[in-house]
Amino acid sequence: MIILAVLGTGSIGMRHVKVLSLLGAKVIAVPARPERAAELAEQGMISARSLEDAKRMGALGVVVATDTSRHVKDCLEACALDMPVLCEKPLAVSASQASELAAVDRSRILVGYTLRFDDGFRIAFDEAAGLGRPHFLVAECRSYLPSWRKGRDYRGNYCVKPGEGGVLLDLSHEVDYLNHFYGKPTNVSGLSRNLGSLGIAEEEIASAVMDYGERGFGVLTVDYLSRQTSRSLTVASEKGEMRYDFVGKVIQVFSGGDTRTIAVERDADTIYEREDGEFLDILEGGERKLLASTAEAVDALTVIDAWKKSSDSGTRVEIKYAS
Repeated sequence: MIILAVLGTGSIGMRHVKVLSLLGAKVIAVPARPERAAELAEQGMISARSLEDAKRMGALGVVVATDTSRHVKDCLEACALDMPVLCEKPLAVSASQASELAAVDRSRILVGYTLRFDDGFRIAFDEAAGLGRPHFLVAECRSYLPSWRKGRDYRGNYCVKPGEGGVLLDLSHEVDYLNHFYGKPTNVSGLSRNLGSLGIAEEEIASAVMDYGERGFGVLTVDYLSRQTSRSLTVASEKGEMRYDFVGKVIQVFSGGDTRTIAVERDADTIYEREDGEFLDILEGGERKLLASTAEAVDALTVIDAWKKSSDSGTRVEIKYAS
């Protein structure tokens, strides 16, 4: 039985505890707040006060699910203990902060961009590839932040904090899945705004035009302000159009006057089971397949940094990747 530590016991950390346990791993929870250890013990969970303690208890690797501003520090600590890492996205608050990881073996750090594990996006891009040369794409993720977790005040969430919050970092899934399945953009013309509607420190809504060269261009929008939740991708090409409704779990392909509909099977924990399952497989000697490498996670941050720079300057910005 593999023993793993989960650092951070908020909602995402506890989901990893649940999923890893279902996958047959022994999980040691390491709360960010020491006083949380007593609460975990009352729930019958194994806990440790530090990663070093979890290592002594037999943990072979760690899932980092702390606040974004801590990710780099926590990854460095895990690497110093020779513990492979699965870090929640985003890897850091910026590409420059992520550069602090240059001193360690970055192959030991993987990043959990969960949408890579959704069958829908894989099928959607396969279908789009069959429609010939792409012209443009539209990707959106819209939701209302106060409705995310019932019974909890959203203002206590890390995503509202200055310097580490905001919709761009929080929903960097959208940037990563486009990088992964479609290719990286060369430049960006972006906008981001804090309209003061939610009383948070960083941007509430952001939109950008991404230049993909011969693959056309893309329009990407993410926001915290939409009362009706939606996540979708549309790719328009020379022979037709593909649209994936993530929330509705359906893909529609329009071509030659016909429409095909493809249902996508998924439940709440499926994507996390696949993500955590790959990490367990890697710890047993398997190869990385869909988990993001450190370089790929930095690529997503590089796009976001350029997006913010474009919004601040009012100009189109070339995206300069390190990899």
